[in-house]
Amino acid sequence: MAIPVLEAKNLLWKVKDKTIVNIDKFQICTGEHVALIGANGSGKSSLIKLLAFLQKPSAGEIVFKGISPQSSVIDKRREMAVVFQEPLLLNMKVYDNVAYGLKLRKSDVNIKERVDYWLDKLNISHLRNRYPKNLSGGEAQRTSIARALALEPKILILDEPFGSLDAPTRAQLLEEMNLLVKQSNITSIFITHDFSEIPFVADKVYVMSEGEIVQEGLIEDIFYRPANEVVANLVGADNQYEVIISERYSPDKYEIRINDACAGMMIHTEEPKDFSQGQKLKAFIRSDDVELGAKEENKLDGYVKRILPHGFQYKVVLDCGFELKIVISKQQFIELNLKNADSLTVSIDSKKIHLIE
Repeated sequence: MAIPVLEAKNLLWKVKDKTIVNIDKFQICTGEHVALIGANGSGKSSLIKLLAFLQKPSAGEIVFKGISPQSSVIDKRREMAVVFQEPLLLNMKVYDNVAYGLKLRKSDVNIKERVDYWLDKLNISHLRNRYPKNLSGGEAQRTSIARALALEPKILILDEPFGSLDAPTRAQLLEEMNLLVKQSNITSIFITHDFSEIPFVADKVYVMSEGEIVQEGLIEDIFYRPANEVVANLVGADNQYEVIISERYSPDKYEIRINDACAGMMIHTEEPKDFSQGQKLKAFIRSDDVELGAKEENKLDGYVKRILPHGFQYKVVLDCGFELKIVISKQQFIELNLKNADSLTVSIDSKKIHLIE
Protein backbone atom coordinates (compact mmCIF):
# COMPACT_ATOMS: atom_id res chain seq x y z
CA MET A 1 0.00 0.00 0.00
CA ALA A 2 1.32 3.44 -0.95
CA ILE A 3 2.47 5.57 1.97
CA PRO A 4 1.32 9.22 2.11
CA VAL A 5 4.32 11.52 2.27
CA LEU A 6 2.08 14.54 2.86
CA GLU A 7 -1.42 14.43 4.28
CA ALA A 8 -3.88 17.18 5.19
CA LYS A 9 -6.93 16.56 7.36
CA ASN A 10 -9.89 18.88 8.03
CA LEU A 11 -7.90 21.78 6.62
CA LEU A 12 -9.47 25.20 7.03
CA TRP A 13 -8.12 28.66 6.27
CA LYS A 14 -10.31 31.68 6.89
CA VAL A 15 -9.48 35.35 6.49
CA LYS A 16 -11.92 37.37 8.60
CA ASP A 17 -15.28 35.86 7.62
CA LYS A 18 -14.19 34.53 4.24
CA THR A 19 -13.31 30.86 3.81
CA ILE A 20 -10.28 30.51 1.53
CA VAL A 21 -9.66 26.75 1.83
CA ASN A 22 -11.93 24.09 3.31
CA ILE A 23 -10.71 20.55 2.61
CA ASP A 24 -11.55 17.38 4.51
CA LYS A 25 -8.67 15.35 3.12
CA PHE A 26 -5.74 15.69 0.74
CA GLN A 27 -2.86 13.29 0.43
CA ILE A 28 0.02 12.57 -1.89
CA CYS A 29 2.00 9.36 -1.70
CA THR A 30 5.72 8.78 -2.18
CA GLY A 31 6.63 8.88 -5.88
CA GLU A 32 3.21 10.16 -6.91
CA HIS A 33 2.72 13.05 -9.35
CA VAL A 34 -0.39 15.12 -8.74
CA ALA A 35 -1.90 17.94 -10.82
CA LEU A 36 -4.00 20.57 -9.06
CA ILE A 37 -6.45 22.31 -11.39
CA GLY A 38 -9.29 24.78 -11.05
CA ALA A 39 -10.55 28.13 -12.28
CA ASN A 40 -8.93 31.40 -11.19
CA GLY A 41 -9.72 32.01 -7.53
CA SER A 42 -10.57 28.36 -6.86
CA GLY A 43 -7.99 28.13 -4.06
CA LYS A 44 -5.11 26.26 -5.74
CA SER A 45 -2.33 28.64 -4.75
CA SER A 46 -3.82 29.06 -1.28
CA LEU A 47 -3.78 25.30 -0.75
CA ILE A 48 -0.16 25.16 -1.89
CA LYS A 49 0.79 27.82 0.67
CA LEU A 50 -0.71 25.63 3.39
CA LEU A 51 0.86 22.39 2.14
CA ALA A 52 4.28 24.04 1.82
CA PHE A 53 4.04 25.39 5.39
CA LEU A 54 4.15 28.95 4.09
CA GLN A 55 0.80 29.73 5.73
CA LYS A 56 -0.64 28.48 9.00
CA PRO A 57 -4.18 27.07 8.70
CA SER A 58 -7.05 28.30 10.85
CA ALA A 59 -7.83 24.68 11.74
CA GLY A 60 -6.83 21.15 10.80
CA GLU A 61 -3.45 19.48 10.50
CA ILE A 62 -0.81 18.75 7.87
CA VAL A 63 1.25 15.63 8.49
CA PHE A 64 4.63 15.25 6.81
CA LYS A 65 5.68 11.61 7.06
CA GLY A 66 9.24 11.13 8.18
CA ILE A 67 9.26 14.53 9.88
CA SER A 68 8.27 14.71 13.53
CA PRO A 69 5.06 16.69 14.17
CA GLN A 70 7.08 18.59 16.79
CA SER A 71 9.70 19.60 14.23
CA SER A 72 9.95 23.25 13.30
CA VAL A 73 8.34 24.64 10.14
CA ILE A 74 11.84 25.31 8.83
CA ASP A 75 12.70 21.59 9.05
CA LYS A 76 9.65 20.75 6.99
CA ARG A 77 10.25 23.45 4.40
CA ARG A 78 13.75 22.10 3.86
CA GLU A 79 12.21 18.89 2.54
CA MET A 80 10.36 20.81 -0.17
CA ALA A 81 11.23 22.93 -3.19
CA VAL A 82 8.98 25.29 -5.14
CA VAL A 83 9.26 26.48 -8.75
CA PHE A 84 7.11 29.50 -9.56
CA GLN A 85 5.82 30.82 -12.89
CA GLU A 86 8.39 33.62 -12.81
CA PRO A 87 11.92 32.34 -12.09
CA LEU A 88 13.07 34.20 -8.96
CA LEU A 89 16.81 34.21 -9.60
CA LEU A 90 19.40 36.05 -7.56
CA ASN A 91 21.84 38.48 -9.16
CA MET A 92 24.60 35.90 -9.40
CA LYS A 93 25.86 33.43 -11.99
CA VAL A 94 23.74 30.46 -13.03
CA TYR A 95 26.07 28.06 -11.20
CA ASP A 96 25.77 30.07 -7.96
CA ASN A 97 22.00 30.29 -8.27
CA VAL A 98 21.73 26.50 -8.50
CA ALA A 99 24.20 26.04 -5.63
CA TYR A 100 22.60 28.67 -3.41
CA GLY A 101 19.99 26.46 -1.75
CA LEU A 102 22.53 23.74 -0.99
CA LYS A 103 24.86 26.27 0.63
CA LEU A 104 22.01 27.87 2.56
CA ARG A 105 20.95 24.50 3.95
CA LYS A 106 24.57 23.69 4.80
CA SER A 107 24.26 20.41 2.93
CA ASP A 108 27.10 17.94 3.41
CA VAL A 109 26.88 16.72 -0.20
CA ASN A 110 29.51 17.50 -2.81
CA ILE A 111 27.94 20.76 -4.00
CA LYS A 112 29.96 21.08 -7.19
CA GLU A 113 29.15 17.53 -8.21
CA ARG A 114 25.43 17.99 -7.47
CA VAL A 115 25.20 21.33 -9.29
CA ASP A 116 27.13 20.05 -12.32
CA TYR A 117 24.80 17.06 -12.50
CA TRP A 118 21.63 19.17 -12.64
CA LEU A 119 23.10 21.77 -14.97
CA ASP A 120 23.81 18.91 -17.35
CA LYS A 121 20.36 17.37 -16.89
CA LEU A 122 18.67 20.68 -17.69
CA ASN A 123 21.03 21.31 -20.64
CA ILE A 124 22.38 24.58 -19.23
CA SER A 125 25.99 23.65 -18.42
CA HIS A 126 27.13 26.13 -21.07
CA LEU A 127 25.30 28.92 -19.18
CA ARG A 128 27.02 28.32 -15.84
CA ASN A 129 28.86 31.68 -15.86
CA ARG A 130 26.01 33.82 -17.18
CA TYR A 131 23.96 36.23 -15.10
CA PRO A 132 20.12 36.14 -15.09
CA LYS A 133 19.84 39.38 -17.10
CA ASN A 134 21.59 37.57 -19.98
CA LEU A 135 19.22 34.56 -20.00
CA SER A 136 16.14 33.95 -22.11
CA GLY A 137 12.87 33.10 -20.36
CA GLY A 138 13.36 29.38 -21.00
CA GLU A 139 16.98 29.46 -19.80
CA ALA A 140 15.97 31.28 -16.62
CA GLN A 141 13.23 28.75 -15.90
CA ARG A 142 15.64 25.86 -16.51
CA THR A 143 17.95 27.45 -13.94
CA SER A 144 15.08 27.76 -11.48
CA ILE A 145 14.13 24.10 -11.98
CA ALA A 146 17.77 22.98 -11.65
CA ARG A 147 18.04 24.90 -8.37
CA ALA A 148 14.95 23.13 -7.02
CA LEU A 149 15.98 19.66 -8.18
CA ALA A 150 19.52 20.08 -6.84
CA LEU A 151 18.01 20.07 -3.35
CA GLU A 152 16.56 16.61 -4.10
CA PRO A 153 13.45 17.45 -2.08
CA LYS A 154 10.91 14.96 -0.83
CA ILE A 155 8.24 17.06 -2.57
CA LEU A 156 8.64 19.33 -5.59
CA ILE A 157 5.90 21.93 -6.08
CA LEU A 158 5.55 23.51 -9.53
CA ASP A 159 3.23 26.52 -9.64
CA GLU A 160 2.43 27.05 -13.35
CA PRO A 161 6.15 26.95 -14.22
CA PHE A 162 5.66 27.12 -17.99
CA GLY A 163 2.88 29.73 -18.15
CA SER A 164 5.07 32.60 -19.38
CA LEU A 165 7.13 30.62 -21.91
CA ASP A 166 6.71 30.57 -25.69
CA ALA A 167 5.13 27.44 -27.19
CA PRO A 168 8.31 25.70 -28.52
CA THR A 169 10.25 26.30 -25.27
CA ARG A 170 7.29 25.14 -23.20
CA ALA A 171 6.84 21.95 -25.24
CA GLN A 172 10.52 21.04 -24.95
CA LEU A 173 10.64 21.69 -21.20
CA LEU A 174 7.49 19.64 -20.66
CA GLU A 175 9.03 16.61 -22.35
CA GLU A 176 12.21 16.98 -20.33
CA MET A 177 10.36 17.45 -17.03
CA ASN A 178 8.34 14.33 -17.71
CA LEU A 179 11.57 12.33 -17.75
CA LEU A 180 13.46 14.23 -15.05
CA VAL A 181 10.82 14.16 -12.34
CA LYS A 182 9.76 10.57 -12.90
CA GLN A 183 13.30 9.22 -13.25
CA SER A 184 14.40 10.94 -10.05
CA ASN A 185 11.40 9.48 -8.16
CA ILE A 186 10.65 12.87 -6.62
CA THR A 187 7.06 13.32 -5.43
CA SER A 188 5.52 16.33 -7.18
CA ILE A 189 2.52 18.65 -7.12
CA PHE A 190 1.88 20.56 -10.34
CA ILE A 191 -0.50 23.54 -10.66
CA THR A 192 -1.62 24.38 -14.18
CA HIS A 193 -4.32 26.15 -16.19
CA ASP A 194 -3.26 24.38 -19.39
CA PHE A 195 -4.67 20.87 -19.26
CA SER A 196 -2.56 19.71 -22.20
CA GLU A 197 0.37 19.76 -19.75
CA ILE A 198 -1.18 17.27 -17.34
CA PRO A 199 -0.32 13.99 -19.13
CA PHE A 200 3.36 15.01 -19.11
CA VAL A 201 3.62 15.74 -15.40
CA ALA A 202 0.87 13.96 -13.46
CA ASP A 203 -0.84 10.63 -12.97
CA LYS A 204 -3.55 11.88 -10.61
CA VAL A 205 -5.66 15.04 -10.64
CA TYR A 206 -7.36 17.08 -7.92
CA VAL A 207 -9.99 19.62 -9.03
CA MET A 208 -10.67 22.65 -6.83
CA SER A 209 -13.62 25.04 -6.76
CA GLU A 210 -14.36 27.74 -4.18
CA GLY A 211 -11.66 26.44 -1.85
CA GLU A 212 -12.86 22.84 -1.89
CA ILE A 213 -11.77 19.69 -3.71
CA VAL A 214 -14.74 18.73 -5.88
CA GLN A 215 -13.23 15.69 -7.63
CA GLU A 216 -10.08 13.60 -7.58
CA GLY A 217 -8.99 10.73 -9.76
CA LEU A 218 -7.03 9.65 -12.80
CA ILE A 219 -6.85 11.98 -15.79
CA GLU A 220 -9.45 9.89 -17.63
CA ASP A 221 -11.87 10.12 -14.68
CA ILE A 222 -11.68 13.90 -14.55
CA PHE A 223 -11.91 14.55 -18.28
CA TYR A 224 -14.38 11.86 -19.33
CA ARG A 225 -16.37 11.27 -16.14
CA PRO A 226 -16.78 14.71 -14.51
CA ALA A 227 -18.47 14.50 -11.12
CA ASN A 228 -20.53 17.67 -11.59
CA GLU A 229 -21.20 20.65 -13.83
CA VAL A 230 -18.30 22.66 -12.36
CA VAL A 231 -15.76 19.99 -13.37
CA ALA A 232 -17.43 19.45 -16.75
CA ASN A 233 -17.17 23.15 -17.58
CA LEU A 234 -13.57 23.26 -16.46
CA VAL A 235 -12.36 20.30 -18.55
CA GLY A 236 -14.22 21.19 -21.72
CA ALA A 237 -17.24 18.89 -21.78
CA ASP A 238 -18.88 21.55 -23.91
CA ASN A 239 -22.02 19.66 -24.92
CA GLN A 240 -24.22 19.72 -21.82
CA TYR A 241 -27.92 18.87 -21.75
CA GLU A 242 -30.85 18.35 -19.45
CA VAL A 243 -32.11 14.89 -20.47
CA ILE A 244 -34.76 12.38 -19.48
CA ILE A 245 -34.48 8.60 -19.35
CA SER A 246 -37.01 7.46 -21.97
CA GLU A 247 -36.20 3.72 -21.75
CA ARG A 248 -34.36 1.54 -19.23
CA TYR A 249 -33.17 -1.65 -20.88
CA SER A 250 -30.77 -2.79 -18.17
CA PRO A 251 -28.76 -1.24 -15.30
CA ASP A 252 -26.04 -0.24 -17.79
CA LYS A 253 -28.13 0.40 -20.94
CA TYR A 254 -30.52 3.33 -21.32
CA GLU A 255 -32.17 5.52 -23.90
CA ILE A 256 -32.25 9.28 -23.29
CA ARG A 257 -34.04 12.16 -24.96
CA ILE A 258 -32.83 15.74 -24.97
CA ASN A 259 -36.25 17.07 -25.99
CA ASP A 260 -39.49 15.71 -27.39
CA ALA A 261 -38.55 16.58 -30.97
CA CYS A 262 -35.33 14.56 -30.95
CA ALA A 263 -34.79 10.87 -31.46
CA GLY A 264 -33.58 8.88 -28.48
CA MET A 265 -29.88 8.25 -27.95
CA MET A 266 -28.48 5.03 -26.54
CA ILE A 267 -26.27 5.12 -23.44
CA HIS A 268 -23.97 2.42 -22.10
CA THR A 269 -22.77 3.32 -18.60
CA GLU A 270 -19.42 2.01 -17.39
CA GLU A 271 -20.99 0.72 -14.21
CA PRO A 272 -24.56 -0.38 -13.47
CA LYS A 273 -26.81 2.53 -12.43
CA ASP A 274 -30.21 2.68 -10.79
CA PHE A 275 -31.62 5.36 -13.08
CA SER A 276 -35.35 4.96 -13.63
CA GLN A 277 -37.57 5.65 -16.63
CA GLY A 278 -38.71 9.27 -16.63
CA GLN A 279 -35.81 10.41 -14.44
CA LYS A 280 -34.23 13.75 -15.32
CA LEU A 281 -30.42 13.86 -15.51
CA LYS A 282 -27.56 15.94 -16.85
CA ALA A 283 -25.65 14.60 -19.87
CA PHE A 284 -22.11 15.59 -20.91
CA ILE A 285 -20.53 14.93 -24.30
CA ARG A 286 -17.07 16.20 -25.21
CA SER A 287 -17.00 17.84 -28.62
CA ASP A 288 -13.96 15.75 -29.58
CA ASP A 289 -15.96 12.56 -28.88
CA VAL A 290 -18.49 13.35 -31.63
CA GLU A 291 -17.50 11.56 -34.87
CA LEU A 292 -18.12 12.45 -38.48
CA GLY A 293 -20.27 10.06 -40.52
CA ALA A 294 -22.96 7.50 -39.84
CA LYS A 295 -21.97 4.79 -37.37
CA GLU A 296 -24.02 2.03 -35.78
CA GLU A 297 -24.93 4.06 -32.71
CA ASN A 298 -26.57 7.45 -32.24
CA LYS A 299 -26.54 8.70 -35.83
CA LEU A 300 -27.57 12.36 -36.00
CA ASP A 301 -28.31 14.56 -39.03
CA GLY A 302 -27.89 18.28 -38.71
CA TYR A 303 -26.87 21.46 -40.46
CA VAL A 304 -23.98 23.78 -39.76
CA LYS A 305 -24.84 26.87 -37.69
CA ARG A 306 -21.34 28.20 -37.00
CA ILE A 307 -17.71 27.32 -37.67
CA LEU A 308 -15.15 28.47 -35.10
CA PRO A 309 -11.33 28.25 -35.06
CA HIS A 310 -10.14 25.83 -32.37
CA GLY A 311 -6.35 25.91 -32.21
CA PHE A 312 -5.13 23.89 -35.19
CA GLN A 313 -8.62 22.41 -35.58
CA TYR A 314 -12.16 23.70 -36.10
CA LYS A 315 -15.18 23.56 -33.82
CA VAL A 316 -18.41 23.15 -35.77
CA VAL A 317 -21.73 23.98 -34.15
CA LEU A 318 -24.56 21.86 -35.56
CA ASP A 319 -28.33 22.07 -35.25
CA CYS A 320 -29.55 18.50 -34.80
CA GLY A 321 -32.84 19.52 -33.17
CA PHE A 322 -30.53 20.61 -30.38
CA GLU A 323 -27.17 22.37 -30.57
CA LEU A 324 -24.21 20.00 -30.83
CA LYS A 325 -20.53 20.95 -31.02
CA ILE A 326 -18.01 18.77 -32.84
CA VAL A 327 -14.25 19.22 -33.31
CA ILE A 328 -12.76 18.35 -36.71
CA SER A 329 -9.25 18.51 -38.07
CA LYS A 330 -8.07 21.10 -40.55
CA GLN A 331 -7.74 18.35 -43.16
CA GLN A 332 -11.35 17.22 -42.62
CA PHE A 333 -12.51 20.82 -42.84
CA ILE A 334 -10.74 21.28 -46.19
CA GLU A 335 -11.99 17.97 -47.61
CA LEU A 336 -15.59 18.67 -46.63
CA ASN A 337 -15.36 22.32 -47.74
CA LEU A 338 -17.78 23.12 -44.94
CA LYS A 339 -19.94 26.25 -44.98
CA ASN A 340 -22.80 27.52 -42.87
CA ALA A 341 -26.11 25.74 -43.60
CA ASP A 342 -24.35 22.64 -45.02
CA SER A 343 -25.82 19.28 -43.99
CA LEU A 344 -23.66 16.99 -41.86
CA THR A 345 -24.12 13.53 -40.38
CA VAL A 346 -22.37 12.65 -37.13
CA SER A 347 -22.41 9.82 -34.59
CA ILE A 348 -21.79 9.51 -30.86
CA ASP A 349 -20.44 6.36 -29.20
CA SER A 350 -22.95 5.24 -26.55
CA LYS A 351 -20.08 4.89 -24.06
CA LYS A 352 -18.96 8.49 -24.60
CA ILE A 353 -22.08 10.08 -23.09
CA HIS A 354 -21.70 10.71 -19.38
CA LEU A 355 -24.72 11.03 -17.09
CA ILE A 356 -24.93 12.49 -13.61
CA GLU A 357 -27.87 13.19 -11.33
